[in-house]
Amino acid sequence: MTTNPDLADAVNAEYTDLTAFKARLETHRRYSRTPDDPEGAVRDALLLPNGLDLIDIGCGTGDFLHALAGRHTGRLVGIDTSPAAVATTRTDQVEAIEASATQLPFPKGAFGAACARHMLYHVPDPHLALTEAHRVLRPGGLFAATVNHPAVAPRTQDFVRAIVQDAGITPAPAPINTVTSDNLPAMVEDVFGNARTVRFDNTLAIPGPEPLAAYACAMLSFAGVSPAHPDAEQIRDEVRTRAERWFRDNPGKTWDDPKGYALVAAERGTAAGS
Repeated sequence: MTTNPDLADAVNAEYTDLTAFKARLETHRRYSRTPDDPEGAVRDALLLPNGLDLIDIGCGTGDFLHALAGRHTGRLVGIDTSPAAVATTRTDQVEAIEASATQLPFPKGAFGAACARHMLYHVPDPHLALTEAHRVLRPGGLFAATVNHPAVAPRTQDFVRAIVQDAGITPAPAPINTVTSDNLPAMVEDVFGNARTVRFDNTLAIPGPEPLAAYACAMLSFAGVSPAHPDAEQIRDEVRTRAERWFRDNPGKTWDDPKGYALVAAERGTAAGS
């Protein structure tokens, strides 16, 4: 497993503000060619809502936990390294704690269910994160993780990286680590002793320049251009210009880009030492 600390710094800087993250989520919600519900897939894998105490590792906007509040009878806990994510997630019904996925601040067997939704590729040591998730689950506890396919929206990634390179900036190599839908099942199997995988394949079909530019700008950190980069606004302007040009040159077409992810579910064994 390889990691890229320089890109990790850029991405961590981005998550001090959730604007770009929310823009990416909105793009996938609105412009997936086939209706898709990754949060629903995780809920189904964990049999939610139910009475199990649940930890959402890398809680992001908190929407996943907020949707369960009032229906789920167990404890709801979100953890994230981003103070903005923690502040957004915390409510009267949802606990939120600033912490790392590789060092969860809970004792062994504290939860009956755990999930890591589209976040393991942001973790320097994803195997340790899986080991921690296993540790805090009680025997028989349920686990579910989602990660992207090896190439998600490659067309838009190339679009962004070309603009960054034309600005005289060497694009950061991606991703932070090499976790994908191809190797996560074996990693979960190694930690939990069992794994069940479901793959979801789809396509983004973006209908116009404004949503394309919004999505591309929200991906700039993954090319190594953080929101605080001195050339960030100039690069965002160029993204908008090129998005408008593409749709002007291709009337009536959508910007199609393949995407997909896998859900890997597991159960913590009940045998001693499992």
